[in-house]
Amino acid sequence: MHAMVRHSDAPRASSLLSGYQFAAIEHPARWRERARAFAERHGLKGTVLLAAEGINFSLAGPASALDGWLDWIAGRLGCDAPVINRQRVSEAPFLRLKIRVRDEIVTFDHDVRPARGRAVSPGDWNRLLDREGVQVVDTRNDYEYRIGTFKGADNPGTAAFTEFKEYCRSALDPDRPVAMFCTGGIRCEKAGAWLEGEGFGEVYQLAGGILRYLAEVPADESRWLGECFVFDDRVSVDAALQPTGRVVCRGCRKPMTGLDAAGVPPIDEDGSCRLCGGAFDEARLGSLRERARQVALAEARGRRHLGPEAQS
Repeated sequence: MHAMVRHSDAPRASSLLSGYQFAAIEHPARWRERARAFAERHGLKGTVLLAAEGINFSLAGPASALDGWLDWIAGRLGCDAPVINRQRVSEAPFLRLKIRVRDEIVTFDHDVRPARGRAVSPGDWNRLLDREGVQVVDTRNDYEYRIGTFKGADNPGTAAFTEFKEYCRSALDPDRPVAMFCTGGIRCEKAGAWLEGEGFGEVYQLAGGILRYLAEVPADESRWLGECFVFDDRVSVDAALQPTGRVVCRGCRKPMTGLDAAGVPPIDEDGSCRLCGGAFDEARLGSLRERARQVALAEARGRRHLGPEAQS
């Protein structure tokens, strides 16, 4: 069974549990409906990714139900040591449950065998950043970096995690230490294993990622600047892990400045977005505007409309 501190449920509140573990899962497709049945039976909503290499999940619901989920994946899937982040939230940031089977639980490289190597606790992270010669690297994508990152961190400028290898080959020195971080730690495990395979001698990762750092490091000691993008209806959280109210573009699904309240970007007469330069034909423009109308109607009725996590 998964050993952890139990938390009592609070009325009208939910807990949010995100986590992952790289572990061999035989026939992951066979477990999809069993996982769905357990989650639905216990009132959990969110996203679960299953693959032969392990599990990646972000779920919201009663704290006792999330405890049961950890016990279930430990007993049924053998995932008894996941890296987790847990938070109390006033409202679940998901409106439905999605269970998906993928080739990888984080898309990077099929041939990389992840390894939780030199994981650095949030309490020791600042000391690592202060080491002379350390290359501090944000493994997340450019749109995540731009709304918040650690002071002094490099931006690989990637649009997808699969581009990270090319950045490392061209920009990093294998003879200098590398300190990597991501939202919850999962990307660093694959990137770290790959870097070591490429001959990098010292590769470190922030244990539990940005979310654990923000939860554990006092504000007056934090090196974090800005917001942290999260993959649910909150869109991003501040340094206190509270939703910022940011919206994402309904066209490209990225956080942008200059959107209207419904997330519709400013579009010129020729169909080009004035924020990113992307092109929209009449059908796509009509779809964006219709979704904005639906959001406005839902808000007028005091109801929530399906948000970012439901549109991915």
